Amino acid sequence: MTTIISRVFQDEAAARTAANRINFRGVPNRAIYVITATDDDVLAAKMDKALVHESAHSAYAKHVKDGRALLVVRATYKPLTAATIVRDMLAKMDTVDTGDIVQEHEMPDGPEIASSVLREHPLFLTVRPNRTGYSGGPVTAGFGFGLLSRRRARASVNRGGGFKSRLFWPMPLLSKKKPKSSVISGGRQVSKTFWPTGLLSTKRRGNSVITGGDLPLSRALGWPPVS
Repeated sequence: MTTIISRVFQDEAAARTAANRINFRGVPNRAIYVITATDDDVLAAKMDKALVHESAHSAYAKHVKDGRALLVVRATYKPLTAATIVRDMLAKMDTVDTGDIVQEHEMPDGPEIASSVLREHPLFLTVRPNRTGYSGGPVTAGFGFGLLSRRRARASVNRGGGFKSRLFWPMPLLSKKKPKSSVISGGRQVSKTFWPTGLLSTKRRGNSVITGGDLPLSRALGWPPVS
């Protein structure tokens, strides 16, 4: 719920001072209204916009026409306990006694519409024609060039698409040669320079260190295996 809190001040200066203090405590500026007007229609429209209670319109209008100012605060959840904060602050200020006028009432919360630059300042990005003759449109049109470039995207920061390394290194960075498996020319192993035979044998592996078979050493000497 939104609590509508209204108070009458002696003049507009006092009401705006109170509004600034309330805004400093965290209440949004769009939720604070200082109403001063002499025209009946304008005054009624301002009170309707501030959601002043209908029963208080005529009484508040009389005070405003006498030179006083009406302060209206729409206390929501910004900040938390906003109604209590505003109520306590106004109690310490010098306000006008309005008798039995409804100074506080609650309204159901509706969708909150944030302020918009386009709604509040429709000419924010446009120069008025009567000053410079400019009737709107992209700023760059006044300089004669487009917003987007039609140039092709380059793959290199150097002109011509070359690599930066070629400015000081004429050779290519990557080699197209087939990788070698040996550091020696011709692909030879280092061992072959001092050992002509192969390091690995292709012969069948035997079960004995004795040539010709896998008999125990005792049999080669003619000894019985068991004494």
